Amino acid sequence: MTETPGVAASGARAAAAATNYGIISTGDGATIDSRTVHLPAEAFTAPAEVVAAGGLTNLPAPHSPVFVGRRADMAELSAAMSDGPPTTPAVVHGLGGMGKSTLALHFAHHHRSRYNPIWWIPAETPSSITHALADLAAWLNPYAHLTTGNSAEGAAWALNWLQTHEGWLLVFDNAESPGDLESVIGPLTTGRHLITSRRSTGWHRLAKPLALRTLPSEAAVDMLTRIIEADDIEESDASSAAVLERIAAELGHLPLAMEQAAAYMQYTALTPDAYLERLRRYPARMFAASAPTGAVGESDNHRTVARIWQLSLRAITAEAPLAGEILRTFAWFSSEPVPRDVAHALHADPIMVDEALALLHTYSMITLTRRTFTIHRLVRAVTRTPDPADPHRAADAIVRAQQQAEQVLRRSLPDDPLSNVAGWARWRSLLPHIHALTDLISPEQDTEDTAAICLPTSVFLQREGHFDLAVGYAERAVTAFGELRGPDDPITFAARSFLASALRAAGDLERAVPLHLRNLADCERVLGPGHPDTLVARSNLAYLHALKGDVRDALELHRRNLADYARTLGPDHPHTLNARANLASSYRSAGDLARAVELHDQSLTDHERVLGPTHPETLTARSNLAYALQLAGEFDRAIALHERVLADRERVFGPSHPHTELARQLLTGAQEAQQARSGPGAD
Repeated sequence: MTETPGVAASGARAAAAATNYGIISTGDGATIDSRTVHLPAEAFTAPAEVVAAGGLTNLPAPHSPVFVGRRADMAELSAAMSDGPPTTPAVVHGLGGMGKSTLALHFAHHHRSRYNPIWWIPAETPSSITHALADLAAWLNPYAHLTTGNSAEGAAWALNWLQTHEGWLLVFDNAESPGDLESVIGPLTTGRHLITSRRSTGWHRLAKPLALRTLPSEAAVDMLTRIIEADDIEESDASSAAVLERIAAELGHLPLAMEQAAAYMQYTALTPDAYLERLRRYPARMFAASAPTGAVGESDNHRTVARIWQLSLRAITAEAPLAGEILRTFAWFSSEPVPRDVAHALHADPIMVDEALALLHTYSMITLTRRTFTIHRLVRAVTRTPDPADPHRAADAIVRAQQQAEQVLRRSLPDDPLSNVAGWARWRSLLPHIHALTDLISPEQDTEDTAAICLPTSVFLQREGHFDLAVGYAERAVTAFGELRGPDDPITFAARSFLASALRAAGDLERAVPLHLRNLADCERVLGPGHPDTLVARSNLAYLHALKGDVRDALELHRRNLADYARTLGPDHPHTLNARANLASSYRSAGDLARAVELHDQSLTDHERVLGPTHPETLTARSNLAYALQLAGEFDRAIALHERVLADRERVFGPSHPHTELARQLLTGAQEAQQARSGPGAD
């Protein structure tokens, strides 16, 4: 190097040069490689004095020109970025594939005239943040790299510049951890920050969280239609629109999944019908399928929901393997909220379960509340679909998860669905998951756990008045127990009994009668005439005789049953109380109202004493007495009882329950009958 008089280095690492031929070395690895370098004064200008060039940005172009259904989200984001001090960034969080980056990118492009510079920072790791800030420094001052030796120093120069200027916007995309950003954002008191992240928690000290949801159904269909650009899908083509709606529903209205599907349909020239058929028949392959790079609507052929969630699960299970087990197990449940305590059946340590749920929520794989958690429909579908390329979806792991889901659900069901009033709310919260699980498992795969879920579910559905559904569950239980335990096992008899009762309640006496007859004969043959299950079978047959008008046969069976129940179970057993009520109803059907009123009165007294005044069976006993009194012409007492039954059922069941509606009809009928009796021409 040729020395130049009057030019001197100013300190450590500084290089003094006017004209240089070759390489300047600072002694710590930083070099300036140039044949001739003239260093202007700008090379040593303080960051505070550097003025950003107009329109400085590194924003990528949106990978898809289609951006629909986000008007409300954009407005909420704009408000969050305008309100409050600049030191409160906004963080858009949500499930991978929800469109967080897309929303942030469109916001940044829309506001290019508002901010300068706008800098897009990949924020998956601290090093990626550092490199992006160093790049910003180089663009703010092309000579900044001459006075910095590495990316960390370049990032420091950029942060110095940001702290001394206003009106800029940094977008931290796909931030993995709030801790990675605190050291960057914390010191900056000017400009604005926008963050996107799959993590939903941990931001309270750093940013204002904005949860991003799935697209509305109409917007999802609009997105599919625009990307496909199919001329034959018109607004008037109701069938094609309906297929697109079904595709959107299958994909859970997740933007990336919609974009992935539409790009694939366009690339392969598949009709929506054909794509839907393949999606249902080959889910694993379709979840991973994408149009190749360069196809419309797809800029990265690795950017699929399956790949994104695989990366999330890799991080989750590395920290808590139980989290992956929870996700695989409850992928067999519904998208409706799952009671949190159900998950505790998976592990003896409740704290480990709570922390695993929290981790899944942090990565937006589930939505967690203090009482429930939910899993997005498409997350469920992908998670329970085997894929040899995904270690989290190995076939044997998914089979184990299915079996575990059955066991967990079975253990979570309340006892005695007929009379356990306290358990009814629990039943209603679990019904969507029972429906989902039994729909996903074919009857040929049924285990004892499946059958043990179906049988009490049928009983509860009968209690709720959903007789057709009750029949379906009872039929499945009968088939499963018959194959697993044999036709003469008591549990098979019980399942057949509930099936016959469900058919009878549904009005299908043609099928109910032979089942009741067979069940009684089988119980007497296998269990004996005095066995409690035999008495139940006889009671059911007696009730059926009454429905058919065979009053004499019904009375005889009910008398025999009452005596047998009282002898074997005692006078206050619920079965004995029920037998007395059934006998009273038979006397009423036979026209012996005096005897019917007497027995119904005794039945109500016994029910109130044994079960309590508001127990569902007590309400039924009170309703039966009211109806018998009505038929006997004692309208004042009958109406008073009907009114009490209606009030109690509205409180216990709710105003729209079938039992409540029946009470309302009985009250109205009694009032009309009383008016008719006392009207013109009455005796």
